[in-house]
Amino acid sequence: MKHVLSAVLGLSALAAPASSAERISFQLGEFERSIPVDELVDFAAGKSPGIALADILRLFKPSEQQSLRKALNQSAPVSAVMASDYLSTALGRRTIQQLVKLINQPIDVAGNALVSALIEGAASDSSLGLIDVLQAYPLHTIPVDVRAVASLLRSLTQDFNLQNNLYSRLAALGGVPEPGPDLLEAAKPGSIRFEKVPFTFKGRVVDSIQAGAYLPVMTTFQSKAPLVVLAPGLNSDMNALLYVGETLASHGYAVASLDFPFTSADTMTAALKGTGAIPPPNAWYVQPSTVSDLIDQVEKRWGNRVDTQRVGVLGQSLGGYTVTALAGAELDWPHLMRGCQPLNDPRTVVLNPAIVWQCKALGRVVKKTSFRDLRVKVAVAVNPVTNPIFSSRSISRVEVPMLVVSGMKDVFAPPVSQQLSLFTSLREPGSVLAVQKNGTHLSFLDATSNVPPVITGPDQPLARSELQGMAKLFFDKHLLAREGTLPLAPASNGAFQSGAAPLPLLFRSSLTMQQLEQVEPGLKEVP
Repeated sequence: MKHVLSAVLGLSALAAPASSAERISFQLGEFERSIPVDELVDFAAGKSPGIALADILRLFKPSEQQSLRKALNQSAPVSAVMASDYLSTALGRRTIQQLVKLINQPIDVAGNALVSALIEGAASDSSLGLIDVLQAYPLHTIPVDVRAVASLLRSLTQDFNLQNNLYSRLAALGGVPEPGPDLLEAAKPGSIRFEKVPFTFKGRVVDSIQAGAYLPVMTTFQSKAPLVVLAPGLNSDMNALLYVGETLASHGYAVASLDFPFTSADTMTAALKGTGAIPPPNAWYVQPSTVSDLIDQVEKRWGNRVDTQRVGVLGQSLGGYTVTALAGAELDWPHLMRGCQPLNDPRTVVLNPAIVWQCKALGRVVKKTSFRDLRVKVAVAVNPVTNPIFSSRSISRVEVPMLVVSGMKDVFAPPVSQQLSLFTSLREPGSVLAVQKNGTHLSFLDATSNVPPVITGPDQPLARSELQGMAKLFFDKHLLAREGTLPLAPASNGAFQSGAAPLPLLFRSSLTMQQLEQVEPGLKEVP
């Protein structure tokens, strides 16, 4: 199989003419107004709109007009190669399918032209912004659908508000936050020595799964170590979270992790290059079963040293989905179907990657709905992907305390739809929400040195130390029931604040949907 990237580049070459877009035509029913692209450039620069643009802007709410100006000024350090690589993925192609809704042209024409514009727009100075895309669009006039543009601007309005206001609004609920525990102190390594053991095992889905274990050397049959399983995210591997495992093992925990067979970095890379099999549709939904298989393996190999009836799980992103299911949340397929409907609405633009990913293969659902493993006693979900595969009803089925960690600048698993809404439905006592002010989807991951800082966020070493501290305190309290363990959040409706700049953390033990709608009034407006 040829590399998918060559096909994308071929499409862009076919679409690219000698000239680029000079005008934009806004269309809504009988209404149509055309303006030069340069007039939008002036508007982005802060100049007053001309007569034609002012006539168009009246079609949008004031907040949407502000979002348009902000969006025109946004850019990211994306090179042409990076753009091409992204567009060659399934998620990239699905993103194009959403973006072409903005353009009143046949889908194949608009899609090819948009691919060309995205690649060409990033080619000049290794950055990409909306103005770059407009100026690189390979047709003289871009006909855009006002209703689809309004949909996108509503989404952008919420995104801008979240980045600027959500943390402070959450902090204001219930009064001034109290000082929380010292996470950096809790993150310090312990004195217990442990051995590192790589191994492979046969799962119920595939025959060979790569795994590893950290085993404290002093454990005995009479004094078994509690087990913590680490579940990495999409296009990642066990190395991304093993730093947490090392800290826990140095304090007496046994730790096991694995590379998921269909979503690890090696598997995804091989599928894109054509050197490996393409993962079956929706195979990632059964990842909780693979974690249960891993627990079985630990029992089989080291059951005389490790207590596999007392298990904690920690997962990031897609691994966050995995540990949420293991904790008792049931897959809600009707809710997923309803949540995916906006992707097929020609007037609604959905760019939420978490939703786009979950809706990838709707016709191939997994019949099983419950992956609850009764050996799991506590769960930590970091930037989890949860919605729409889980509903408020299914999240209420969680049977163990959960720590839900959310980054306010996470664009891959946005905080409101994927973590905060989840937390409002948790009913298990002891559950805690941790909100990181400037955190991104990759803030807590190791081995991301080749990723631009705009994606990884500020001060990753600090973020990793904060997660080490959070995990240690939460597992100590709910897996070991250690007396004197500092709580991460107050029992009341108040909040703790901990961590350090530029990544302060806010901890809450409760959050209702009414409170969430209070801090984010536009919640119901955007899918």
